[in-house]
Amino acid sequence: MGECMDFSLFMERYGYKALLAIGILIVGGVVAFPVIGLILTFRRFGVYFGAGVLVLTLYFMLINRKTLDAYGKAQGKYFYDPKYGKKP
Repeated sequence: MGECMDFSLFMERYGYKALLAIGILIVGGVVAFPVIGLILTFRRFGVYFGAGVLVLTLYFMLINRKTLDAYGKAQGKYFYDPKYGKKP
């Protein structure tokens, strides 16, 4: 008669591979859903959609760059300026 496999042996042989496969499927679905949506929208609206996405991307990149530069300067002043917060 065959012996029953206990849970720890099952997890050692198959369980972690199954959990890894489920995790990969979930991450793949999360990544693929917006990509498929973009492809379908691009097929429907064509060049106008592509131009709009390009303009919005460039616009937000320029705004985000200014914001990140200001944040970086503030952090640099706070963490690396030895005279920060001290009276002269």
